[in-house]
Amino acid sequence: MDQRPDGVTLISIIFIGLGILSLLWSGLVFGVGGLSSLFGGLFNAENIAAFGTSSTWMGFLGILAATLQIVAGFGLLALKKWAWILALISIAVTIVQGVVGMFSNGLFIFLCGVFGLLIPIAMLIYLLRRETRHAFTM
Repeated sequence: MDQRPDGVTLISIIFIGLGILSLLWSGLVFGVGGLSSLFGGLFNAENIAAFGTSSTWMGFLGILAATLQIVAGFGLLALKKWAWILALISIAVTIVQGVVGMFSNGLFIFLCGVFGLLIPIAMLIYLLRRETRHAFTM
């Protein structure tokens, strides 16, 4: 078995750490959404119920995405090809979301978006390097 590159180990730790944080945050959003939906429905407050329903779905999707990040992180540690592909997809989605978000408001948001994209772009470039790809071949 090939030696795992140090950069892959770092990216794995980032994926697992961010996945855990996302899991906690998404669980909170899911819970708040569920309670808002429940109480909005009980007290006939349509706006609160609608907020709760959308928050519940966003929390659910966040939990799903966080779980995939954690799985990808552990798969990268094991040098699994499927984890490499999952990491590439996850990073690409992050970059697309960042680019779209950059153009949502003024100059400050744009500059923060540019700065926030540096790490995902560096991770993408590193994972696409020939030496890194070679570590994931069986």
